[in-house]
Amino acid sequence: MPSLHIAAQLIRRTMGSRRGLIMNVLIPAIILSIMVGLFASLEGNKAVIAVNNTDTGILAAYLASAIEKESLYEILNVSNSEQELKNLVIDGKADAAIYIPPDFTAKMLEGIHAKASLYQMNKQLWNASLAAMLATESDRLFASVGLVSSAGSEAGADLAKLEALLEAQAAPMIVAENAEMQLGHIVSNPMMIGLILMFLMLLVSQSIGFVMEDREQRTMARMFTAPLRSMDIAFGNFMGSMLVGTIQLVIVLSLLYFVFGYSHGIPFGAMLLVLEFFLLAAVGVASAIAGLVRNSTQLSQINNLVITPSCMISGCFFPLSILPDFMQKLANFTPQKWAIMAIDRLGGGGSFSDISLQLCILLLFAAVLLAFGSVVLRPNRTS
Repeated sequence: MPSLHIAAQLIRRTMGSRRGLIMNVLIPAIILSIMVGLFASLEGNKAVIAVNNTDTGILAAYLASAIEKESLYEILNVSNSEQELKNLVIDGKADAAIYIPPDFTAKMLEGIHAKASLYQMNKQLWNASLAAMLATESDRLFASVGLVSSAGSEAGADLAKLEALLEAQAAPMIVAENAEMQLGHIVSNPMMIGLILMFLMLLVSQSIGFVMEDREQRTMARMFTAPLRSMDIAFGNFMGSMLVGTIQLVIVLSLLYFVFGYSHGIPFGAMLLVLEFFLLAAVGVASAIAGLVRNSTQLSQINNLVITPSCMISGCFFPLSILPDFMQKLANFTPQKWAIMAIDRLGGGGSFSDISLQLCILLLFAAVLLAFGSVVLRPNRTS
């Protein structure tokens, strides 16, 4: 089959020599794996929060319990003084420290809005969230005291009623549940997957660059004069790019799964399948771009103007929800968004039936763009 010979030739040019195998395949895959593995290990570490509850009252106990329920942090209960708590943060032994004063409950019961002290080195997203949680819990406890006090006939709050109210608040009767699907945490924290997707698009662009080189050097023109169908030539180039990308993808995933242990609860085969669908769409994107330019230099320049911006608006580097509405709608026209959504659903416990829509959209991207690329990527446009 002529397409197989064309694909094999593209593979030999990419990784047929020792230098090509090392420079074009092994080194990029290993560097990406190390980057993703290191970032993933840092991402998995929880912030250490030192908590000292010096109050023996009921309200302080409920506040401490609310802090311990936060799964984002590793809570370390200590008996240090307030100054020693500050030193733990300064010395780097704790990422933040919370001090609940001994008169916290007494002040609340007297109608004074008491607050716990939070010590931190600098403002970051996670400790800003922790500060907001502390403020919310303090407001809730103060409002509960006011509610019980206003309902009582005597001055002050009835501790039995207050405790019953707090227990009822801790176990709400109605909870929100997503009945359609289970969501993972890829969409809200897409950095690692986003790096892999951008890496695949850059590698595919490198393979398509060899096709552009054939067109510039008239090699493609000689291929079209041979007794070959244009479909065979296009399919051979696309298949060669897919095979090179698949080899690089398997190396990256093998290192991530079996060396760094980065999986997000998604089986190796499932992750490979989704990324193969994305790889097919990425080949379509690269071939469509290559058909619109005249030489390899223009291809690299256009790729820089397409790959990075499309990764940014599709949610590869930060959650898509923080972007304006029009950019979220624009992200629907990027294959990266649909790949991230598919991986997110698999990470949340979904099955292949749950990601069928995303996979079909990636196939549609590939079909349309590959058809466009096969038409325009011909030897009649030269530099």
